[in-house]
Amino acid sequence: MKKAISLLLAALLLLSPLAADPIEYEYEPYEKEEFPIWSLELRRAESIFFGSLVLTFPVAMGIYSLASTLGMPTPSEDYQQVLQQALIAGGLSLIIAGTDWIIGRVSGD
Repeated sequence: MKKAISLLLAALLLLSPLAADPIEYEYEPYEKEEFPIWSLELRRAESIFFGSLVLTFPVAMGIYSLASTLGMPTPSEDYQQVLQQALIAGGLSLIIAGTDWIIGRVSGD
C-alpha cells in the first residue's frame, strides 16, 4: 500500500508540469509613473522599517538587559520580556524609518 501511494505521489509530481500551460508573455518593466508617489514612499518606509529590525532587535535586547540590571522593574514571564524588547525594537525601527522619510521630504528627493 505504501509503495502504491509513493508511486502515485511521484507520478503526480512528475506529470503535473507536463499538463501546465506554457508561459507565453514577456516581462514588462514598470513605468516610471505607474505607481503613485505615496505608494513608493510607503514601500521604502516598509523596507527600511523591517530591514532595520535586524539591527534594532539586538540593540533593544542590550538596552533592556542594561536597564533591568540597573533596577528597572521587569515582568517575570519570558514572553512578556520578549514582547517588551520587540516593542522597543519596533519603536527604534519606526524612528529610523520616520527619520528617513523626513530627510527625503526636506531634501526633496
